[in-house]
Amino acid sequence: MTARSRSAAVALAVLVLAASIPARAADPTPAAIQDLSKPAFDTTTALYDMANRAEKSGRTVVAEVDGRAITLADLGDAIRDLPSSLGALPFEQLYPGVLERLIKQQALVIRAQHQGLDEDPVVRRRVKAAADHVLTNELLQREIGKSITEQALLDRYAQTVAGKPGPEEVRVRLIMVGTEAEATALIAELKAGGDFAAIAQRSSKDTTAPVGGDLGFVRRDGLNPEVGAVAFSQVAGQLTSYPVASNGAWFIVKTEERRQQSTPPFPVVRDRLRQELLRAGVPSVTEAAMKDVFAREYNITGKDNGGSETGSSTPN
Repeated sequence: MTARSRSAAVALAVLVLAASIPARAADPTPAAIQDLSKPAFDTTTALYDMANRAEKSGRTVVAEVDGRAITLADLGDAIRDLPSSLGALPFEQLYPGVLERLIKQQALVIRAQHQGLDEDPVVRRRVKAAADHVLTNELLQREIGKSITEQALLDRYAQTVAGKPGPEEVRVRLIMVGTEAEATALIAELKAGGDFAAIAQRSSKDTTAPVGGDLGFVRRDGLNPEVGAVAFSQVAGQLTSYPVASNGAWFIVKTEERRQQSTPPFPVVRDRLRQELLRAGVPSVTEAAMKDVFAREYNITGKDNGGSETGSSTPN
């Protein structure tokens, strides 16, 4: 399609959309409003019908793979599962890539079913476990979530965040190598006056090697536990005296700077506070669920040798 024909198609689509929108009387200008006891604007005629949109999205087919439908609701679920940094992108940017991924995923599902993998006992157990996980999370979200009001979130912010300093951050440089001996030799070179950035560019296997091993400012939970423990225990400018083992590699860690973040505003931590309240409510919901069921434990051989029983006094 040429650029001119694409422009014509877009113009036609706009005209069709405009024709589908019900006509409505022009709203009055503020200066023309005389009676303020009732709305001066039409607040009863819906310009866009959003009723039952969840049900409609479940019926709206956006792709088919061997006759299997992928719906707009499937697309929405996939977008909600994206990392927040990606999920915040405009829908029109996410749509083609997410749809392509769903199509490829469905093709793989079909291939797996043709090979009979859906009948494999191990696979069936894993599918059941995945379904159980989804049901559990949905139950917790619904039962606990209904009590998490905006005021509850604001109260938790006032109790745990407001007036307190933000998280501590350190600026870290690191060099990653494959053996302890190699890391020890590089530490000796650094202590003899070697430039950390130059040595990192030459010897590090980490993705930060091109920028001299500079990770920038990071919080402790953004680092491997072993690397984070060292980086946050050092003063600014300090270099590790010994190699640090983590995830099958050896690290040399230098703490460049330390800083304390200011108190984060409520919108920044709102989602985190909601997750905290959800976790806090899990024990009570679990306890209530256990009271409604009968559970009996067996030993590792599957035999009943007087194992413990929990829940209601009689089986359902």
